[in-house]
Amino acid sequence: MLQTSQILSENVKKYLQSQGFIADSSIESAGSAGSGRKYYRVFTPKKSLIVQVNPSANEDFRNYADMSRILRDAKVPVPTVYFRDDASAQLVIEDFGKRSLFDEVFPMEGSKRANASILYDMVLQVLIAMQIESASVFSSYPNLAARKFDYESLKWETDYFTENYLKKHCGLSEIPASVSEAFATLACNVDLHPKVLMHRDFQSQNILIAENSSIGFIDFQGLRRGSQYYDLASLLFDPYVMMPIDMVESFFKKWARDFPGNAGYSDEEIWISFLAAALQRLMQALGAYCFLSSTKGIESFRQYIEPGKKQLLKVLQLYREYSPSSKRDVNEFLCSHLE
Repeated sequence: MLQTSQILSENVKKYLQSQGFIADSSIESAGSAGSGRKYYRVFTPKKSLIVQVNPSANEDFRNYADMSRILRDAKVPVPTVYFRDDASAQLVIEDFGKRSLFDEVFPMEGSKRANASILYDMVLQVLIAMQIESASVFSSYPNLAARKFDYESLKWETDYFTENYLKKHCGLSEIPASVSEAFATLACNVDLHPKVLMHRDFQSQNILIAENSSIGFIDFQGLRRGSQYYDLASLLFDPYVMMPIDMVESFFKKWARDFPGNAGYSDEEIWISFLAAALQRLMQALGAYCFLSSTKGIESFRQYIEPGKKQLLKVLQLYREYSPSSKRDVNEFLCSHLE
């Protein structure tokens, strides 16, 4: 059994005691994140709660509580923050359970593929509902509207990929100017997409399935105003689960049909924008897997480098037919370092 004295701050223990928690109540690890956050599940006589332990009271820590309130006001299913201890950078939050979307659908074959057909449809409907609320939320919370996932943020992601995948992982010392220019153009194009509430890390391990099969989102502290395609691309081209392309296309068509923000755009325009956002997202993810495993020494992320490469290669191949002929050398350069 974990020792509460080594994990929980005095302020958090006092709050938990007010909820019926006692010193010898059981406590268990509930996971960790690449950022250094750790989660613990504590049990009271009536229910379990999650204690989030952060490395410091940094921006992500402060944002978690603020964004939880904003999202819950907009009827987005995220955990309630019950208690916040700034001194120890700890939060006590609602427990949405142990079952993630990843647990329910991977590997995506047999009965788990059947699960995916049902669960991803449910997730899409909740995502669409969140996106529809965007204008109202931005109007009510101008500070959130100002948290733009804009060209600078997007360019940072492709630079992150260049540094951690192309240079450090692949061992390249020089990147062709045409490639750097193409990355800047991609960031510019994605920045031009219509803007919605964007989770920013909308993948299968950050989506929980409660006991009543309802959907819940976690790790939303990076919430931004960004491309309406980015979260969808994160979900459907998620390297953790490797969704078959026929399912990707099917769920994409459902979203394209049901999200009213697509009105006025052709099917091809929506598909191309979706692929552009997928390229952007997958470069960020692949850069992250390399950085977290090699630089931060979190070996559990190394296993996702190859799936990340396969997903990025798949999207590049889909995008190729829409790329101008002048960019074919960039496509070939990237493919040669992903195959």
